[in-house]
Amino acid sequence: MTSATEQTVWLSGVITTFMSKVVMPTLWLGALIGVPIWVYATMGRISIRSDFQFIVWFVLIATVLLAWLTVHLQLVGYRGRELVVANYWREARVPFEHVAAVEPVWWYKGRMVRIRFNRRTPFGSVVYYMPKWGAFRALYSAPEEHLRSVVFTSSDRPKDLPA
Repeated sequence: MTSATEQTVWLSGVITTFMSKVVMPTLWLGALIGVPIWVYATMGRISIRSDFQFIVWFVLIATVLLAWLTVHLQLVGYRGRELVVANYWREARVPFEHVAAVEPVWWYKGRMVRIRFNRRTPFGSVVYYMPKWGAFRALYSAPEEHLRSVVFTSSDRPKDLPA
């Protein structure tokens, strides 16, 4: 168990998470809804030329993928032997034993980390987080290594046993 005086060590960048989870999706959805409304208001109808249908389909498919990622993007930290996962409405503590893997995201290496759980948590079986200063240190750091070392090295292990 953790003591009441232990502080949470946050690994997520608060500003980057807020921008990626709240601001950018709001702007994206505003444009996605606002552009057709503006076109309809000015032209009286909405029609898409066949040359541009690919772009419309691309935007719609990207919206689904971005929505999925936004739902799974959380604030992540640790306190004692528990992983703290939070968003703006709730917080959950997940024991390190329930963490199956901490891995980099191949398409956003250094700027995003994926945590997979071996049990269902209040935030699902997978969570993503954006590390502090990830945008600036992405080329020369591996933020997943820090969390991996915290989660998978046990402080409860007796000193005479090998790691």
